[in-house]
Amino acid sequence: MKSLPTLYWSNRAEHAQRIPPDFGIILPALRVITVPQRTSYELKNAAVQAASTELVAMLDGDCAPSAEWLRRLVDAMRAHPEAAVISGRTVHSADGLVHRAMGAVNRSYVDVGHAGPTRHISNNNALYRRSAFLAHPLATNVGPFGSRLQAEAILRSGGRLLFEPRARVVHAYEGWATEWNFRRGLGYGVIRTRRVDPRLPYAWLTRVGYLSIPLFVAAHILTGWWYCLRRGRDHGVVWYELPVAFAFVAIACTMEIPGMLSALRNEAGVDTLFR
Repeated sequence: MKSLPTLYWSNRAEHAQRIPPDFGIILPALRVITVPQRTSYELKNAAVQAASTELVAMLDGDCAPSAEWLRRLVDAMRAHPEAAVISGRTVHSADGLVHRAMGAVNRSYVDVGHAGPTRHISNNNALYRRSAFLAHPLATNVGPFGSRLQAEAILRSGGRLLFEPRARVVHAYEGWATEWNFRRGLGYGVIRTRRVDPRLPYAWLTRVGYLSIPLFVAAHILTGWWYCLRRGRDHGVVWYELPVAFAFVAIACTMEIPGMLSALRNEAGVDTLFR
């Protein structure tokens, strides 16, 4: 496989200065770029603007890819030239039941269980066609988990979204502290994205205001239980752990309520670890 230009992205000049000089020998094509933006979506938009290749890989800094990660994505893109984005599979680090159960719940939205079409894009693990990304950049006004807007825009334009399970990464995860922060941002995005784009599924619920919150939470609990049943095995959840995993899902989904309240009040956003 022909090597792709490598891009290290930072929003602070001092971070760029910490890169070991040996990287320049290992990766001669390495470019270090600093920009004033700080949020993840702003940085990703700027990175794709600066890229020069048609294929652009997105991997968050707290994800450890498998040795074949990039090859799997590129091979899949070559096999499916009609694809606009191909997402890989993400699992959580560590082996506790919270990590495994919430890995199944939080990462299965894009996972169809096999290589094939999906309606979503992985926030942290994907290969884009640069032209598709530039035509539909990430929205920067909907919080840290608004990639659904981009996915729907690409689908409406005729682009295809695919899933490749062999492109596997392990995402850092610190248990309930991570979950609390993640869920607040997710709750904000659920409401905010549907106010920005009323064509999204169940966007009409946001018109009933605060009454929409218990409906969204209940729907997310049921969806989370379904993910545990369908994809739990891929994340190491065994059948006798399912009752406890179901309880974890219910607890986690209620953590979305503060973010939903912020979105319904038209507040700017919620604090997030997502960068």
